[in-house]
Amino acid sequence: MRSRYYGTPESLEFNEALAVYEYVVPRLDKTIIRHGKYLIDTEALCASVNLDCFNCHLLHGHNCCEQGQPYSMHGDNLTAFEEHAFAILYAYTHDERAAETEKKGLFEQTSNTNYYPSIRKYKGNCLYLVEDNGQRICAIHRYALDKGIHPAKLKPFSCSLFPLEIIESDLGILITAVTPLTEGFSRWGDYYRKHYSCVNPKRRPNNAPNEYFAADGYVPAWTWARDLLAFYWSEDVIQEIESFLTLSDTPNKQPDTNGFSF
Repeated sequence: MRSRYYGTPESLEFNEALAVYEYVVPRLDKTIIRHGKYLIDTEALCASVNLDCFNCHLLHGHNCCEQGQPYSMHGDNLTAFEEHAFAILYAYTHDERAAETEKKGLFEQTSNTNYYPSIRKYKGNCLYLVEDNGQRICAIHRYALDKGIHPAKLKPFSCSLFPLEIIESDLGILITAVTPLTEGFSRWGDYYRKHYSCVNPKRRPNNAPNEYFAADGYVPAWTWARDLLAFYWSEDVIQEIESFLTLSDTPNKQPDTNGFSF
């Protein structure tokens, strides 16, 4: 069973690939709809999610760009990023990281990256995580917006994909989202559900300010990565996929997909 995390060169482990097969097959033509090469997980894509990224570190102590790094990149995404990578560092960082990266290189391969080349860490965090007016933001995203470039062109695909999961396998291209049922094979695992309110409202402290991960900010998981997928697959394809989703039964508030963290 061949399988790969879409947007990366990374293959799933055997047990993960088997879990994909065991998840998809019983649901085919039921909650998972085949549309051409796509396998549309209609239930998972409508799961409620709130990517309140600017308030994440205030509520949980850190966001997911801290203490971590992106999945690997390939194709046009990697080429475009490398073209701008050092310009971003010199424009939006004011420490020694740009000079250090000139010496060490942009990427590192360790057990934490499954030995695939990934953007290296700087002081334990993603190299491109910076602070601006008290907010933790992605310098790649900031640079793209400032230069009039679609962020999806420069940012690692995986950084903008969460909370969706896309897996390319012999069965087709599975489009799903992180849920308790997909965590066994998702690149995201169970870490987010255990630690963050974005996909698990039960993680929201009772004394949290009302505006942090507010209840009306939870919208279908699909909507958070819609802009990313429209960039890669075209608006026509996205509208075809949406025709299988019951988005009208979920909150209709649209997220701000220009947020810097994702």
